[in-house]
Amino acid sequence: MNHPIPLNPTNLRAMFCFLLLLSFQNAAAIESLVGRPARIISGNELVLLSSDGSIHRIRLNGIDTQPPNRPWGAAARRHLQSLVMGRSVRFIYQRDGLMDQISGRLTHGGADINIRLLSAGLARFNPSELSPADAEKYAQAERQARAAGLGIWSSAGHEPQSHSRTLPGGPLFRIQQ
Repeated sequence: MNHPIPLNPTNLRAMFCFLLLLSFQNAAAIESLVGRPARIISGNELVLLSSDGSIHRIRLNGIDTQPPNRPWGAAARRHLQSLVMGRSVRFIYQRDGLMDQISGRLTHGGADINIRLLSAGLARFNPSELSPADAEKYAQAERQARAAGLGIWSSAGHEPQSHSRTLPGGPLFRIQQ
């Protein structure tokens, strides 16, 4: 049998505090930014110029890439650049007021860019900051890249050399193939 909770000032205060806490948790839960990448820092970091004109340094969560000066780091940076530079993107994140940098999921045209880097074999799966459902999707993308021997999972294990040629006019006229 259910007994109603008496409505005295102490119970009302407790319910009000509970509802207030619940609303703060939901209000800070998920936010998003729409904008254009201004600069690619590495395979999982970039500077985003949002549509309101503010600048944000963002990190792609759920993935780790090598620094640009390490094997496969430059390839990850180039791939991220080819996927998003000059395009409108959406960055979905959970705000943490303690950091200058925010981390989350970057999308373009509905595609999860974080997963695209994993699928190309240019990033490793990092389950921190991911929901269980996202963690499974990310882990699956890494498993597929690993099984296909893509990128960092290739048998050679090192970044391929860029193929370039010198055009008439000297070494300043190099074209990346």
